[in-house]
Amino acid sequence: MSESDDIISKLTNDTNSAPSSQNADDEFSALLDQFIQNELSNIEEEKENTRVMLEEPEPQPIDDATDEEVADSLDISEQKLYTAYRNYVDAIVNIAEAHKISTPKFHIKAQVLYPKYTPGLGNLISIDVLQGWDVMFSAFPDDIIKIQPHASDEELLDFAEQHTDENLQMAVVSYVEILFEIEGCEIAYEKRLLEYEHNKIEQEIIEEHRRRAERARRYIDAIERKQFPVNAERLITNYFKVASKDPEGSFEAVTTNPAIFAPIEVDKIKPKFFGLIKPSPRAGMMFNYKLGKFIKKLKA
Repeated sequence: MSESDDIISKLTNDTNSAPSSQNADDEFSALLDQFIQNELSNIEEEKENTRVMLEEPEPQPIDDATDEEVADSLDISEQKLYTAYRNYVDAIVNIAEAHKISTPKFHIKAQVLYPKYTPGLGNLISIDVLQGWDVMFSAFPDDIIKIQPHASDEELLDFAEQHTDENLQMAVVSYVEILFEIEGCEIAYEKRLLEYEHNKIEQEIIEEHRRRAERARRYIDAIERKQFPVNAERLITNYFKVASKDPEGSFEAVTTNPAIFAPIEVDKIKPKFFGLIKPSPRAGMMFNYKLGKFIKKLKA
């Protein structure tokens, strides 16, 4: 069991065994804070691993900057998410103060979203959002109980529009915006992954094509240096086309009967005995055999 799993397990244990409600609350807060700190560390590691995997440049450090300054440096998707989150937090804090409710500790700063959103961040935002709903329920129990557990965005916005408390309106509207902006950030994250995979595959195809062309050129040059009576470029080009679909079968064919890919050109075979004996088809067969043996031993 991981450290985070162990903390979650402790958080969900029956607190009736605790000596007092206050002690149970204190222990829960301590465990929650420990869990949050672990998650924050995991997010930084996740962002670094993503940056390395996607071969993205190191982000420019933002030293001694205020939260607002860091927020201004975020990309548009992260900016929108952070704005919705801050509006939600501000509304919850106002509700807690107005109704004399303990204000929960919120954990997300702009720095966590810099330089890019990663999926692990959604877990931390969910924890803060749930704490906000606890405050809303404590302040407006008769109203919040009317919201269905799986209410749609439209139903939540209708609820906010019909309520008279501006802070509750802002909290519910901001909650809907958080869900929407998180989805946008998730899509942007997946798009980064897909673009990287596309570029990587494209580059691998280009590189493989270059390697195949260089290898084919070495085969052609080697056959031409031996002056085999065959169109070496045609032979190797046809062989590589077939080899892309059937490597083993094509190699077996080119090393036993290369004439399949390009015919032996008998008229290029030099006559014997000072030109008195013209080359015969049998001579072509012999060169076909020798060429196959040569290609089989060739280390190109």
